[in-house]
Amino acid sequence: MRPYYEIEKKSTITQSLVDTAHDSSEWIDYFNFKAKLVPPEVLFQDEFFRWLVKRYDFIAGILKLDPYTCYNWHTDTRRGVGINMLLTPHARSFCAFAPNKKGTVFKIEELPYKPMTYYLFNTQIEHTVYNFEATRYLLSIEFAKNRDELTFEDLVKDIKKKELPEYELNKSSGNVQKKDINGN
Repeated sequence: MRPYYEIEKKSTITQSLVDTAHDSSEWIDYFNFKAKLVPPEVLFQDEFFRWLVKRYDFIAGILKLDPYTCYNWHTDTRRGVGINMLLTPHARSFCAFAPNKKGTVFKIEELPYKPMTYYLFNTQIEHTVYNFEATRYLLSIEFAKNRDELTFEDLVKDIKKKELPEYELNKSSGNVQKKDINGN
């Protein structure tokens, strides 16, 4: 299994999050990042987060990484899984995982962030971030449950269940079809 999982549902709040990153509210120090909380009135405009908050307690923040900065290889100490979305996908930066980091030379796997896309992020696999010319902004979701209570694999299973389309029997044709949630 890859150390990240792309969530099918695209973000509907990307621009609001970018606006929050650039507003006048204060940045705080948070695990060697600068961070600011995402207001609930912004976050819960998105259907995915309205679904998620019914299932899990979490906080949402925007993390800021200055130009020409590296966040060294690490695993997160408390959290087992997060959800991230890069808010500056066209600026040059990358996040890489090292599932078997041993010795001086090892294989890496890049998380190829797409615009307006949320990713489950396995924080228990060694990872790093390299940022280049522009300030990097990232939405990051931190769950109240720690790494022993909520794992990457558990959350992937839960979200995959949500993403599966529902099917129903079309009584007039006798065929099985995708359930039309819009009533058409």
